[in-house]
Amino acid sequence: MAYYDISLNLSEDTARWINSAPYELAERRRTSKGDSANTSAVNMSVHAGTHLDAPFHFIDGGTTIDEMPVEAFIGPTLVHEVDADRYITREHVQAIPLQGDTKVLFKTRNSKLLHEPDYVEDFAAFSVEAAEELVRRGVRLVGLDYLSVAHADNQVPVHRAFLDHGVVLLEGIDLSEVEAGRYELMAVPLRLRGADGAPCRAILRDLQH
Repeated sequence: MAYYDISLNLSEDTARWINSAPYELAERRRTSKGDSANTSAVNMSVHAGTHLDAPFHFIDGGTTIDEMPVEAFIGPTLVHEVDADRYITREHVQAIPLQGDTKVLFKTRNSKLLHEPDYVEDFAAFSVEAAEELVRRGVRLVGLDYLSVAHADNQVPVHRAFLDHGVVLLEGIDLSEVEAGRYELMAVPLRLRGADGAPCRAILRDLQH
């Protein structure tokens, strides 16, 4: 049975969104300095690395990450590879061979970009029409292999097309070593009270072998 860790390794070198706070790991206590234990503190965006968006991210009064049901982040998942340039389109979505699948992770050319240290503007993202088609087809969780499901100039309409309908958004997943197919997903976020999102450790279990 094979498992794939599709989470980014969070560090100061991890690519971050264009206006996101930098990741900082601060030493508090160190045994090398005579302390009894090693302890650290972290300062970062709740949307750092591999993370989940809550409806509150774009909807005033929307559900926060701690209020979302844990079963929304776990279950059978389709990894679907798309040859998209700048946009994943409605036509791309219509071509997905859904067989009752409600969770879909999109593998694109972005998987190579995720390992660049700096934000890359030219990544493949969803069009509003693609988001609407995924909702129409009953998809309840959507994952993408870059830091956001939408381009910087299209954040609100694309996110709202998903979040207004309760679709869970899993962003910043590394699918570079994962083949298209069916898996079990486990991507449970930190339970941050009142937060608009949270980092997670995302794992796929291969159901095909």
